[in-house]
Amino acid sequence: MAKKTDYTVPMVEKALQILRFLLENNGTHGIGDIAGRLDIPKTSVFKILYTLESERFVAKDAEDRYSLGLGFIPYDAEVKNRWDFTKVTRPIMERGAALSGESLNLGILADDTIVMLDTVPGEEFFIIRHLIPVAPLYCSSIGKIFLAEFEDEALAEYFERHELTPRTISTLTDPDALRKNLAEIEETGTAHDWEEYEYGLTCMAKGIYSEGELIAGISLSGPTSRLKHKGLDSLEAILADVADALAAEPGLGKLLSL
Repeated sequence: MAKKTDYTVPMVEKALQILRFLLENNGTHGIGDIAGRLDIPKTSVFKILYTLESERFVAKDAEDRYSLGLGFIPYDAEVKNRWDFTKVTRPIMERGAALSGESLNLGILADDTIVMLDTVPGEEFFIIRHLIPVAPLYCSSIGKIFLAEFEDEALAEYFERHELTPRTISTLTDPDALRKNLAEIEETGTAHDWEEYEYGLTCMAKGIYSEGELIAGISLSGPTSRLKHKGLDSLEAILADVADALAAEPGLGKLLSL
């Protein structure tokens, strides 16, 4: 039987690595920066970006620095039209957002990142509306939910693949400190992002399980001062109810599987 790697195309893998890098890292990036961070030869990065730019999947500015382009927009709309899981999840999330007054976010694990599938906004908050729908595992609350389930070997491999780059002064960039945090999450079942991903923003997350398997995470997010004023314990109780209600929906695991 052929191994999974026998079917992969190296240049396509490199293109996906570059696109994922541009998703996870805000701003624009030069060829040298991308090549160095991903350990891909500059000539390969140049050829891939040139091809992606021709199809508008990346955009180049006047200083030859790249960011994601507009070519993804039609695909995003089509995927959302075909993959209408929100008929199941949205009513539950809307009830939780109404009770808490805060934003609820549904995310899944995909290739070492959290992809946000849906967000139900709470009270107006500028930061949440402008966050990209992809987040690293180590500094997002849903990401930590998944990391907490990694076996020791898998977690060590994750640390080898990813630099724990500080997004704020609160980001956990020491693997041992993060391991300690993950042990606490495994014990309590709740993960927190204390302004580790974005200044002023605090998130808490719970896992959604189907047949004993973690299939998604649900987070509650809002300005740190407001969450503390409302009471973190009461908000966590609302979040737990939302997670339980989503997990109780039959067939949700199949809808959320990629």
